[in-house]
Amino acid sequence: MTDHPAGILGRVTVVVVNYNSGPWLKRCVRALKGRNRRFPDMIVLDNASSDGSMEELPTLPGLTTLRSQENLGFARGVNLAASRVATPYFLVINPDCLLVPEGLVRLIEELDQCPEAGLVSGRIFDMSGNEQRGSRRQLPGPRRVLNELLPLRSGNGVDLTHLPPPDEPSAVEAVSGACMLIRREAFEVLGGFDVAYPMHFEDLDFMARLAAAGWQVRLVPEVAVSHAGGVSSRHRPVRVMLDKHRGLWRYLNRHCRDRWPVWQRPLWALGISLHALVMIPMLLWRR
Repeated sequence: MTDHPAGILGRVTVVVVNYNSGPWLKRCVRALKGRNRRFPDMIVLDNASSDGSMEELPTLPGLTTLRSQENLGFARGVNLAASRVATPYFLVINPDCLLVPEGLVRLIEELDQCPEAGLVSGRIFDMSGNEQRGSRRQLPGPRRVLNELLPLRSGNGVDLTHLPPPDEPSAVEAVSGACMLIRREAFEVLGGFDVAYPMHFEDLDFMARLAAAGWQVRLVPEVAVSHAGGVSSRHRPVRVMLDKHRGLWRYLNRHCRDRWPVWQRPLWALGISLHALVMIPMLLWRR
């Protein structure tokens, strides 16, 4: 493999919001360090973890740690860390994701080559090598959400991983929020992530706002990201599940009102609430 262009990793700052991710945080940092490569600047913001994950971080030049005395949530944590970013791009990556420097360089090249792009990502795989749901997806809408939930209406839902991936980089509606390389200019123009989302859907909300402002979201299919998934949320599954339902309601109200008849909205509110109630005993049983 040939050397990467000199200084290309100097164009990016990595942002990680950590909450009780255990040994995965250290693995995430080590993966990005790679071998014999310049380590990109990194900001790790810890949301009052109690598992010692921050104490296991290696000491590396360019690694900055911030500690909150309370759990700020994902969106607020990213916004706070991003306010300290001076590079033109920054990578938002979950602490349970593994991305090697070669993959990060390819994402940087994509943003360099596509000035109309505000965000790029690769394909997200689980630890068994299977592409995860949400790695490639469409923006939610009432009809797409129904198609996603009802097996008889499958075919045009939110998730697109049942379709063959594109052969080359392309513009898409949405990618996974587990790993996003963001153009800082676009992030600042849009005012960052919406902190009113408790958890989940703040990434899709941001991608919808990018599209509305004329920016592209792009997928680079040859870049692979490993994602354990759910590491920080497994200790509080009910809270996270409820936050997902609240996030869906906020997203639909913010982005889908023009194609969402008023008379349907009370039914949706009832349906989302009932679905959350049904999920609680299932989550407790699984736990």
